[in-house]
Amino acid sequence: MSLRGLILEQAYRLRRHLWGDWPLANWLGLLLLMGGLASAMVEGMGHWLALLFGMLFLGHVLLSTWARRRGYVEFRASSPADPLLDQANPEMPLRAEEWVPVRASGWFTVEGKNQYYMDLEADFETVETREHIVLGRVHPSRFLWLGRWPAYEVGWWYIFFQPAMIRAMSLGQLHFGRRPRLALQVAFALDEETLQTIYLTSDDAPTLRRVWEDLLRDVPAGAMVTGLPPGEEETIYCDNYGEPGC
Repeated sequence: MSLRGLILEQAYRLRRHLWGDWPLANWLGLLLLMGGLASAMVEGMGHWLALLFGMLFLGHVLLSTWARRRGYVEFRASSPADPLLDQANPEMPLRAEEWVPVRASGWFTVEGKNQYYMDLEADFETVETREHIVLGRVHPSRFLWLGRWPAYEVGWWYIFFQPAMIRAMSLGQLHFGRRPRLALQVAFALDEETLQTIYLTSDDAPTLRRVWEDLLRDVPAGAMVTGLPPGEEETIYCDNYGEPGC
């Protein structure tokens, strides 16, 4: 079990599910703050309750900020001895425009809109021109009975990148949720100043190996095969929900 992954997942769900026009994370913070103020007005044990609510509020703020700054994800690169890297007989190479089921995290786009999503149901494909595409699907969902995913985000979202844009690739484990999962990290440059990172996961190691091998076919010379390039950071975009870096 991954405690960090569980915290990151819950923080993400609290941030992305709304009640009214507010994320559940904001409502929880307000509830704790109001509980502390109300307890301070009660005689006897009220001050102890106020202190407790205050500590819970502070913990909520700190954990929410920590999760947001991490992009709600922790990725740990594999050692060179990882069995996936050492697989002697890799699966059949991807065919052009073959859809491979994965789960994807990163910055998606549709109709000129950008949004940061974690752990979307998705498919990976490479078209005839060798452009790589991640096709993600946002489904309606609820969280803690009150929170709802914004209806205007439900549908298809995409990530597009050319092989020449790849700056780094790494296999490892993604911590988001109760258990770490085998994952592929890809950092690619949209332009000279904008570096983005996506994560592709699958419970099926051969499936992820096929994606890995496909990306390696024409990765540019000089791209790093483990981790992000030293000294480079992801460029962060902000949206109305306080996603990474906002």
